Amino acid sequence: MFKHLFIRQFIWGIFALTLLIFSLGISWQASKATNFLYGFWYSTLQINEVISTNVPKNTQGKRDFPINDIKLHETKFADIVQSIQKHGDGLVDISYVSQQAGVKKLLTNSEVQHLQDVANLLDNVESIWWFNLIFMFSFLLLYFGKLKLLSLSSIRRMPTGKQKLVSLVCLVLLVVSMLGVWGFTHIFYYLHTVIFPGDHQWFFYYEDSLMSTLMKAPDIFAAIAGQLLLVALILAGIIDAALSRYQVRR
Repeated sequence: MFKHLFIRQFIWGIFALTLLIFSLGISWQASKATNFLYGFWYSTLQINEVISTNVPKNTQGKRDFPINDIKLHETKFADIVQSIQKHGDGLVDISYVSQQAGVKKLLTNSEVQHLQDVANLLDNVESIWWFNLIFMFSFLLLYFGKLKLLSLSSIRRMPTGKQKLVSLVCLVLLVVSMLGVWGFTHIFYYLHTVIFPGDHQWFFYYEDSLMSTLMKAPDIFAAIAGQLLLVALILAGIIDAALSRYQVRR
């Protein structure tokens, strides 16, 4: 009995992971459609103060970037997002009209290179998402009773709500503990060293980069990550609850 319970819990844990990855992809698309709520985070994180403080100190000849044009700031963020979603196409062409009415490139060569790395990463993540979709549908077939690879119905049955809650609480405690020990910023920087090429610049000081200034990096990434995860958890919870209800009715 305990063996069957453990296997059932383990199978659901893998399914929950595939469901979360699926939901994160949907959450990403929804957030992209709203420019990742940049306008909201712009106000909440007081990005305007970072811009007004650091643009006058810019070391890359971009001190003439308009600091009080919120609409421009939203547009340039959207331009970057759209370019990395298009495999990096258009990054070198993103520009702004300076206070002297001259057109200037927004991004430096190092920033373009980094954002191209981000675009390449997103392409790889998209491939993983589609591959994950196959696994998720396999689990759905299992839970709908259409996949008979596992003969024991007790194993194909989803765990109870209490059992799921215990698993989720353990996972949340693990994540919170990791963030508490290392901190989001440290983990964020460490992942950059693992994911991106070692000879490519990925860290930019505000006074050296309009890109980092417009995003108040890494603060906005923590905010967007939380936003993506919240939407994904809600979606995953709805799908899981609907599947559990279907099994109960059967």
